[in-house]
Amino acid sequence: MAFDKEVLKRLRALYVEDDDNIRNELSSLLSNFFGKIYVAKDGKEGLETYLENKENIDVIISDINMPYLTGIEMIKKIRETNKDVSVIFTTAYSDTAYLADAIKLKVYEYIVKPIDIRNLLVVLNELATILYQNDLIAKQNIELEKYKDVIDANNIVIKTNENMQITYVNELFCKTTGFSKEELLGKELNFLKHPDTDPQIYKDIYSSILNSNKEWKGRIKNITKENGYYVSDTYVITTTNDNGTITGSFCVQNDITEELNKKREVQLALMKDKGDIFIKSKAGSAEQTVVINNLKADINELERELVNLRVERDNYLYKVEKLSKDNKKLRADLSYYISSSEKNKSVSNLTLKTNKENADLKIKVKKLNAKLEDTIEYYEKKCKQIEVNSQIEIDELEQELHDIKSKLGKIENAEVLTQKIEYWKEKAKSEAKKIEKLEREIMRSSDKGLIDKLFGMAK
Repeated sequence: MAFDKEVLKRLRALYVEDDDNIRNELSSLLSNFFGKIYVAKDGKEGLETYLENKENIDVIISDINMPYLTGIEMIKKIRETNKDVSVIFTTAYSDTAYLADAIKLKVYEYIVKPIDIRNLLVVLNELATILYQNDLIAKQNIELEKYKDVIDANNIVIKTNENMQITYVNELFCKTTGFSKEELLGKELNFLKHPDTDPQIYKDIYSSILNSNKEWKGRIKNITKENGYYVSDTYVITTTNDNGTITGSFCVQNDITEELNKKREVQLALMKDKGDIFIKSKAGSAEQTVVINNLKADINELERELVNLRVERDNYLYKVEKLSKDNKKLRADLSYYISSSEKNKSVSNLTLKTNKENADLKIKVKKLNAKLEDTIEYYEKKCKQIEVNSQIEIDELEQELHDIKSKLGKIENAEVLTQKIEYWKEKAKSEAKKIEKLEREIMRSSDKGLIDKLFGMAK
C-alpha cells in the first residue's frame, strides 16, 4: 500500500514506551513521517505529556505493560477528558483481558510486538486519512452553518418532513407572516396557500418533491396571520438521508411583496399621468389646430426658400468648376517657372542659410566676448578690493607693533630710573650715617661750654 506522506505529515502523535531502545528507535523513525511526535517513558509521564499538549495530539501509540501507570490505566484517565482521541496499543501480550479492555476504551488498533513497521505505517496512514476526512467534514459543516446563517438572515426558510408537514420555520418567516413557530409546526405546507393562489401550484410542488425528487421554482402568494398576504420567489428542493430516501423538503423564499407594490404604484401613477395628458390634449385641440396651420404655412415658405437656395447652389457650383479649370492652368504655368529656376533658388537658399548661420554665430561670439569682459572686470575689481583691504590691515598691524615697542621702551626706562633711585637712597642712607658719626665725634671732642653756647644760640 502506498503511503500518503502529506496526510501522515498532518498527524501529531504521543508515543509512550518504557523500553529505551525500542522507544528511541521507533520515535526516530516516526518523526520522519509525523508532523510532531511527543515521547514519554512510562504511563505517568505519558498522561502528564498528554494533558499538557492535548490540543496538539491526534493519536496515542502506547505500550500496555509499563511502570507507574499501565497503558490501560493511562488511557482510562485520558478518556475522562477526551473520549475521541485515537489510540493504538503495542504490546508483547495477546491476552484476551487486554483486548477486552482495549475494546471498552475504543482503541483504534492493537499491535503485537515485535512491531511490523510497515504494518504500523499502514494503520497510521488509514487513521490519518480518516482524521483528515473528518477534519474536512467538520470544516464543511462550519461553512454550511455559515451559509445557513446567511440564508436565515436574508430569506424565509421552511422545512418539512416526508409528508410535507412543517418541521421548522426561521425568525424571518415568523416576522413576515405573524405566525409563531408553535402555530405552524405539524401543519402541511399548503396551509399557507392564499385563496388567490392556483391550487395546481401546490400540487406541482408536492409532485416534484415526493414523486420526481426534483427542485421546484416559482412565485407564490401566501397568507399571513392577519388575513394579509406576502408574495415570494420560492425555491423548493428535496432532502434525503444517506440511503437516498426522501426525508422531506427545504423551502427558501425571497419576499418581493414590497417590490411588487412599488411597481404597482408606479404603474398607477403612469396611468394617471396618461389620463391627465389625454384630458389636456382634448381641451387644447383647437389651439393645436391653429398652431398646426401656422406650421404648415411656415413649411410652405421654407420650401420656396429651399428652391431658391438650390438655384444659387447650382450657380456657385458652375463658378467653382470654372475657377478650378483656371487654377489648373495656373498650376501648370507655375510648375514651368519653378522647374526653370529651381537650381538658382536652391543655391540662393543655401547661401541665405549659410549667411544666417554665420550671423547667428557672430552674435553668439559677441555675446560671449561681452560676458568675458564683464567677468574679467568683475574679478579685477574684486582683486583690487582685496589688495586695498590687505594693505589697510598691514598698516594697522604695523601701527599696533610700533605702539607695543614704545610701551616696551617706556617700561625699560622706568626700570633703569627705579634702579637709580634705589642706588641714591642707599647712598643717602650711607652719607647720613657718616654725618651722624661725625657729629658724635665732634660732640665728644669739642668744648662743652662752646657746644652749649652754640646750641643755645641756635635756640
